[in-house]
Amino acid sequence: MAFKTALLLVTLAVMVTGCGTSPPPPQEQKPQRKETVFDPLTSTIDRAKGVQQTVDDQAAEQRKKIEAAER
Repeated sequence: MAFKTALLLVTLAVMVTGCGTSPPPPQEQKPQRKETVFDPLTSTIDRAKGVQQTVDDQAAEQRKKIEAAER
């Protein structure tokens, strides 16, 4: 009987310590971005998107001026 009680207490102790809190994992930082062979291509695409945005803005402004002149 004493053996069963001791086994039960040891099992409960192991379970309680296993369910204890652990320190939070360290904050993961984003790895440094490495230059790739595609960087010249992507920078060209980004530049083209910027030019397209400028053209779109100028076209919208021109449309507004034309509409204002028609009135």
